[in-house]
Amino acid sequence: MKRILALLCAALLTLSLAACGGSGGKTADPGTLADDMLKALAPQGETMEVTGDVAANYYQIGDEVKDYRIYLSTMYIAEEVAVFRLADAKKADTVKKLCETRVQDLKDSFDGYLPDEYAAVDENATVLASGDIVALVIGTKEGVAAAKEVFDKALG
Repeated sequence: MKRILALLCAALLTLSLAACGGSGGKTADPGTLADDMLKALAPQGETMEVTGDVAANYYQIGDEVKDYRIYLSTMYIAEEVAVFRLADAKKADTVKKLCETRVQDLKDSFDGYLPDEYAAVDENATVLASGDIVALVIGTKEGVAAAKEVFDKALG
């Protein structure tokens, strides 16, 4: 009887350890999260969702991204929300670099042309990551803070 009880306890311990071995983090639907972050950002101008080749052109999206939603400003205003769900959470650094490249591209396009927008990108662009989600948000200081709060609440 003791032997059966010991085996049962060992099996339960093994199962409990296996249950703790997951990714450990929350995840979110990129579309819903991007929508909520965009609403919190309260953009001054119009934004549009980009997909497919257009999105891949701006972000060089590859196999490391499973799903995404990207909103770009339709005007020359430094406002943007991009949320990516990764195929593998271990690829977060790769996707963060894609976001950082996008930030640099925006800075280059505004440099010497729209100094206020350059400053907004330079000072307020924020890359966020949690588990299998990476996001980029650009806008006013207050808007970015509000969007970050939405991100943290969804994935915290």
